Amino acid sequence: MDDRKLNPLRFLLLFGLVGYLTFLFTRPESTAQVAHPPLPAAISQPAPAPQPVTTAANCAGEITQVAIGTYELRLQINGAAERILVYTDQGNLVVSTAEAGSAGVYRVRTPGPPTAVQLDDCPVLNLR
Repeated sequence: MDDRKLNPLRFLLLFGLVGYLTFLFTRPESTAQVAHPPLPAAISQPAPAPQPVTTAANCAGEITQVAIGTYELRLQINGAAERILVYTDQGNLVVSTAEAGSAGVYRVRTPGPPTAVQLDDCPVLNLR
């Protein structure tokens, strides 16, 4: 092949490579460094073991399944709930159900293994 016919192809490859490298070096670093989302900021000081709530004034939901991880709690809920209260040895955590999931399946990141969970004003479910 004639070398003059390959010059436009070489130019396009060089232009594409320079454009790609420019994109890599000019993109914001905040998207490149997201490996794990930060822990929620609503963690309070360690509290004593939760006391079961006997009144169910605002209890429209029911926990049907629980999956416990070291730093995560997954719930399946029937009904409706506005907030999920998770008790851990490192402190209590209050999470809105709108932020934790949808369609009855919710995922809450915790600072340690969860010990109990509660929906709104429903009775506490002990996980130990």
